[in-house]
Amino acid sequence: MTASGANAVTLRRARPEDGPAIGDVWLASWRATFDFPPAYPDDACRRWLAETLLPTTEMWVATDPDGLVVAMMALTDTMVDQLYVAPAWIGRGAGRRLLDLVKERRPDGFDLYCFTVNARARAFYERHGLEAVAVGDGSRNAEHQPDIRYRWRPRPDLVVASADGTRLAAVRLGVPDGPPVLLVHGAAADHTTFRVVGPLLADTFDVYAMDRRGRGASGDTPPYAIEREFEDVASVAAAIGAARGGIGVDVVGHSYGGRCALGAALQSDVIRRVVSYEGAPTPSGVRYGDAEVAERLAAMADAGELEGLLEAFMTRVVGMTPVELARYRADPVWPRRVAAAGTIARELLVEAGPAAGLDELGAVRQPVLQLLGGDSVEAFAAATWALDARLADSRVVVIDGAKHAAHHTHPAAFVSAVADFLLRQM
Repeated sequence: MTASGANAVTLRRARPEDGPAIGDVWLASWRATFDFPPAYPDDACRRWLAETLLPTTEMWVATDPDGLVVAMMALTDTMVDQLYVAPAWIGRGAGRRLLDLVKERRPDGFDLYCFTVNARARAFYERHGLEAVAVGDGSRNAEHQPDIRYRWRPRPDLVVASADGTRLAAVRLGVPDGPPVLLVHGAAADHTTFRVVGPLLADTFDVYAMDRRGRGASGDTPPYAIEREFEDVASVAAAIGAARGGIGVDVVGHSYGGRCALGAALQSDVIRRVVSYEGAPTPSGVRYGDAEVAERLAAMADAGELEGLLEAFMTRVVGMTPVELARYRADPVWPRRVAAAGTIARELLVEAGPAAGLDELGAVRQPVLQLLGGDSVEAFAAATWALDARLADSRVVVIDGAKHAAHHTHPAAFVSAVADFLLRQM
């Protein structure tokens, strides 16, 4: 990827002062694409973008290395209202980055309209998994141009059976000829927890993000045991490796997903290397959360108090502050996390059991990178260094200023550490 490609743009929320630049991009892109004018004069279009659309929608911009706006996107709850890229940046990855972003921001799906005449955009949307669901004659848009309504809904790109027959699903994000990498999420999450770093890693790697058992598109088979999770990760890695002609697969796991990745590495020769973000079991005398938290969360799960369970887990175990929790609750992904919260208690109860203790996971012989948030609660640091002392080939990278979710709060540092480790080991 050159400096002029997708890595050269930065995505951020639009600001009021971006209004003029957004108007410039929108009008320039329109004129470079269509041989018919907008339905309204330029000044009216600019006012609509800056004074109506910007304050009332979730608007994002892509900026170049000099901070200039080169693309814009406006989202409603269910639609991509606008997505326009400056002519000089068409075909250079800015549009893909924005489309990846809307998939992250609207993980349950979205629709958008595209003029039928825009063959380049139609091919782009279809290449990235959108399906045409309706065709219009132009009577419902201001330009009276025939259009197509596209729809995106999440669906797995890979479905395999685990050792006990459980259905396991994964989505594919990356370049087909890149080194294969499997992402494994932590407690209460699903594959969408990688909605920020997944597309960034996908610029270099053939990235798959799986749904662990009990959430997303994957199934669940009782009774629960962490050994089944080890088998799950090994099964998905084996399927990816087989699809790529038998090559090895690297596994990146966050939190409990890191522990599952380490356990899978004990079972699988397909897994070449493991990256674990704060996934190590705690040493004797150290625990994640207070002494009663696992039993309390189990009782809440039994009572169906899933939202309270998730809040308690995030504050008492992960260490979120009230401000951080409020920000998390406001994210569109919160309902998905609540829906999966019932799986948290069972994981806490077995996370440091006989199959997943320090000595057991310390027997991994593949190269391991452990990532640690510099501001994470002390238990994560104690566990990380204790496992590091037991592993045969291990290194630790501390991400300054991060807590337990650097893949959201410090994505550039997270991706840099992962890529440096995996590419150096090629």
